Amino acid sequence: MNMGLAPRPANEELRAQTVVKTGLIDAPNPDLFQIYCDLAKDITGFGTASFSLYDGEMKCSIAEAGSDDFVAGTKSERSEWNVCSYVLLDTEPLIMTDMKKDPKWHSHPNLADMEVGPAYAGFPVINSDNFALGTLCMLNPSPMEISETQITQVKKITRSIAHLLDLQIQQKELTSQRMLEALMHFQRACPALDLHDFRTYMSLCSEMRIPTEDADGIVEEGLAEVDASGNVTLTQAGRAMQFDMKLQQKPVRRIKMEGGQADALLDEMFAEIE
Repeated sequence: MNMGLAPRPANEELRAQTVVKTGLIDAPNPDLFQIYCDLAKDITGFGTASFSLYDGEMKCSIAEAGSDDFVAGTKSERSEWNVCSYVLLDTEPLIMTDMKKDPKWHSHPNLADMEVGPAYAGFPVINSDNFALGTLCMLNPSPMEISETQITQVKKITRSIAHLLDLQIQQKELTSQRMLEALMHFQRACPALDLHDFRTYMSLCSEMRIPTEDADGIVEEGLAEVDASGNVTLTQAGRAMQFDMKLQQKPVRRIKMEGGQADALLDEMFAEIE
């Protein structure tokens, strides 16, 4: 059966470009978003909760709670029967207590053999530029209500996800700018060295092991040395250049959810971004 496509938002071109800028379509990172799916599932009591992004053509699954066979990065067409694609069209969630009773979705092919339908709650994830980049969608195998309090809590979650997506874009742009600045600094400080030497130096800054034969250039320049065990390490001059390039590694704060502390954790996370 040939299916048409789901309608696209009015700002689809810019919206899709922003999604691509997150870098998550080609390299999904479910660990960043798993906690939000866990929270949404726990708060609503629905069977599954999933976070997805949408580029110009496809829906890309990023993280999910409540499914044993989920694979991050799985893509599916934004077809006319893809309910979550319609969530992108509005700023308010799409709520259905029983999809079989919904005037639009009661004839969905997946519901044909069901006497009662599943419950569905889809929330748009809207970033600071007012682009609906993705959705946080809950599905329950049997009809189920969702309260106004739960809707408010899930909206808080989607705002946290949207903020994290904005940070992903900013960090990606900042990383590219910082890498270019680092390369320019390296070329000014060591004009005799080439891109191979720069890559070797950056590998050492990232605490990666490199073959001694690859380090000849930066060793001769005094940026690295070979210790008694044959390992290549940065010299004091090499570490000083790393500091000048602002390439020091920094600790990352991680948030851990325990037990039924969903409300407190939501308020804490949201307070951090307001």
